[in-house]
Amino acid sequence: MKLSDVKGERTLDVIAACIGPVCNIGADPQAAELFRRKALPKGMTPMQFMAKRMADGLPALLQGHKSEIIAILAAVQGVAPEEYARELDLKKLFSDLAELLTDQEFGGLFSLPAPTAAAKPSGDALANTGGPAE
Repeated sequence: MKLSDVKGERTLDVIAACIGPVCNIGADPQAAELFRRKALPKGMTPMQFMAKRMADGLPALLQGHKSEIIAILAAVQGVAPEEYARELDLKKLFSDLAELLTDQEFGGLFSLPAPTAAAKPSGDALANTGGPAE
């Protein structure tokens, strides 16, 4: 199931359940690299690029963030993490991960921007929003 398939009030529950695990993964630079948007390098096909990114980032994600992966996939499937883990096998893991990682809704909601050296802060948040200054 894709995040984009979740409807109604359950959408809020799924997003709430995913925020913590996604933030934990995002705090790990090696695992988070898999989710950063990157341009296709010259001389590589999209399939070669995807395979390289998976080979570089998936081991860190799978080995270092088991509970987070299970929590995210369980939330999207609408089951408890313990139930999801009991039913987990290789086929289910790869099927569910592939479906989630190719889901534009999930990617748009939880993807990380590519780091740039020229990135400049947009300014003080309170100044930008008109909030009270300290």
